[in-house]
This record gives sequence, C-alpha cells and structure tokens, in this order.
Amino acid sequence: MKSNTILGVGFLMSAAVILGFGPSACAQANQWGNVKGKIVWGGKDIPKQLPITTVAGSPDKMACMMGGNTVVSEEYVVNPKNKGLKWAFVWLVNNDINNKPPLPIHPDLKALKVKKVVIDQPLCAFIPHALALREGQDLLAKNSANIAHNLKWTGHPATNPGGNVLIPAAGVLDIKGLVADARYPVQVECNIHPWMRGWIRVFDHPYYAVTDDDGAFEIKDAPAGPCRLIVWQGSGGWLGGAKGKNGQPINVKAGGTVDLGSLEYAP
Repeated sequence: MKSNTILGVGFLMSAAVILGFGPSACAQANQWGNVKGKIVWGGKDIPKQLPITTVAGSPDKMACMMGGNTVVSEEYVVNPKNKGLKWAFVWLVNNDINNKPPLPIHPDLKALKVKKVVIDQPLCAFIPHALALREGQDLLAKNSANIAHNLKWTGHPATNPGGNVLIPAAGVLDIKGLVADARYPVQVECNIHPWMRGWIRVFDHPYYAVTDDDGAFEIKDAPAGPCRLIVWQGSGGWLGGAKGKNGQPINVKAGGTVDLGSLEYAP
C-alpha cells in the first residue's frame, strides 16, 4: 500500500519501505530486487518550456529552427498531466554513508553490455539533456546538424577535468576515460550556441536511472537489503536540499520490486 504522506524534505514515499536502518551493507548474500518510483514536481506552479529568444538572433538560426523546430528551455521539464519531472538522475548508494563500501553487483550486470553512450546536438540542443553512463563506457558526442558545434565538458578538476573540442557538421567526438564521481556531475555546453547545456553523471555501478517523460524510473537487480536512494536534477540540485546528497534510506526486497510511489521534488 502506498502512502502520500509528505516527509520533511519533500519526499512522498511508502511507509512500508522507509526504514530507520543503522549503518550496514546494501546487500543480502546473493539476493537481488528491483526499485521503481516517480519523481514529481513539488512546486506551486508547473513550469513551462518557453522558447529561447536568443536563438532568433543567432547566425545559425535557420539550422536551429529547421523544420519548424522551436528551441525551448530545459531547465525544468514537467509533464502537466501528472507533474512528472523529466531528466532527474536517480541512483543507489550503500546505506553506510560513512564507510561507503562499493555496492555488490549482480553477476549479469558486472560486464558492460554497451561500450558507447551517445549524446547528439541536431537542432541546437543536447539530446538527451541528461545522460547517465557507467565508468568504462565511452561518451560518443555526435553532431547531426549541418552547422558546427563545439562540445565543452566540465566536471570536478580532480576526476573529470573536461575539454573543449569543435565538432564539424556531421562530425563525431569519442570521449574516453570519464571517471565515476558520486558528488559532481559533468556539464556539457556549446560555446557557439550558449543556450545549449546538458548534464552527464558517471557511476561505478549499474544502479542508476534518468527519469522519463512521466518522471518514472526503475532500477533492476539491485542488491537486497537497506540502502539509500539519491535524486539530483541539473537545475535544482539534490532532492531534499543539501541533506539530500546522502539520499533517503530504503529497503530493497529480495526477489521482488519496491514501489516507492511518488517522490516530490520541491524547487
């Protein structure tokens, strides 16, 4: 049974799965389960994706507006029908926030099945706007447009210092060696078209997701037992504010699926 009780940090979670566990590993030997839920907008008014006015003044406006395209803000993308928040990152960490041992990984998920993860920029916006990948995967940056873009990517100087490379029309850039960083994302930009921004997060495990058009997410074959769920969005940061960087305790049910219901993201 789901509960719609709003917790102090804006979470809407099922009371059956939010438990006050002490520090312990997020695992029960050789047992696994699934986690799903939905991130919903917690503000008073649903934000609208307004057209970016500076596009009309760009020398490349014809390429950006090709086929009647309108470049709109992606600061917050909220489904007006169900308040689902798109492009939010959701992931699991060990319940022991002080010791932080690595999460056990399901045998079927240890090997990378996809070597390259793609981001494109066909109409003066990054597609997707938010992208998650696993350490060891390459970032394949495409430019399907008929104009040049430059890709500037910037993370924490100690982990993902980044770079800045011009990608010609129909060009491709293969970025290798991105490092998992639980605290700092990698921002992508185009300096030629300064309204273009996107977000990348790199993980050292497979237990992450990016919310879809309805704000929904699902993480499969996670280690059973107590762990923490973290939510971060590029414009608003951690769900729950600064304290949200440590996530919220949940319990992954062995052999089943934990449905967290709706988690309210207050701007």
